[in-house]
Amino acid sequence: MSLTEPSAEEALALFQSVEKDFPKDLGDDKWYILAISSISAGGHPDLSANLYQYLISKPEFQTSKSRQALVRRLREALVKLVSVVGVPKPLEAIFSIARVERPEDRDYSFSREQWSSGPANLERGMGWLSQIYRHNHAATENTLACHKDFDWLSREITYGLYLSDHTIIGPVETELVVFSGIAIQNLKTETGWHLRGTRRIGVSHEDVEIIQQQIEKVAAFCGLTLNRIPRVKDIEHEVPWDSGA
Repeated sequence: MSLTEPSAEEALALFQSVEKDFPKDLGDDKWYILAISSISAGGHPDLSANLYQYLISKPEFQTSKSRQALVRRLREALVKLVSVVGVPKPLEAIFSIARVERPEDRDYSFSREQWSSGPANLERGMGWLSQIYRHNHAATENTLACHKDFDWLSREITYGLYLSDHTIIGPVETELVVFSGIAIQNLKTETGWHLRGTRRIGVSHEDVEIIQQQIEKVAAFCGLTLNRIPRVKDIEHEVPWDSGA
């Protein structure tokens, strides 16, 4: 990894490139979810402030209300990112945004104030997990039968608390967070799972490949080499014919 910190100009050029090349048919409000997730997980969470400042320069974010809605989306992406990279990097990212927020733009809502563990949380978590893994989860359950803490963590926390809540960012955006956060760590097995999962929730083969290219672009910017992870063509045979994609 380069010892030279990237400049604000270099960060802006990266974000504009990801925005330009992100799949257009997924909408223009999702590219920055990939950007904040991958730049934070990739070791430059402080550049989340640069991303935020670029976004609020756009015409659609010229009111406090719109900027508050934006920061809720960025914050939710970072909360979800905790589930795959831990707390420190997402926390550093949110601190960087907080330092440049205008006082009138601060959003004091608390998305998980009413959250509790229990049957409803487990049902919601398993519902989303099942959409991503389908029949493949049986093998994971078998492996974790003798590592029950991780099975519990997956059901109740990773999926129950974090990933199954789609009230602020939706299913595709949630997978963008997870796919970005895992792939940029160069993790072979879990990247394959979420290439497959992204296809299973309806993102096309072509768009998944473009998404991965944007993650690789951010990784190169961060000085990271992604040499272990599969591509969508490698897992396509695992996506059922009735995936809807």
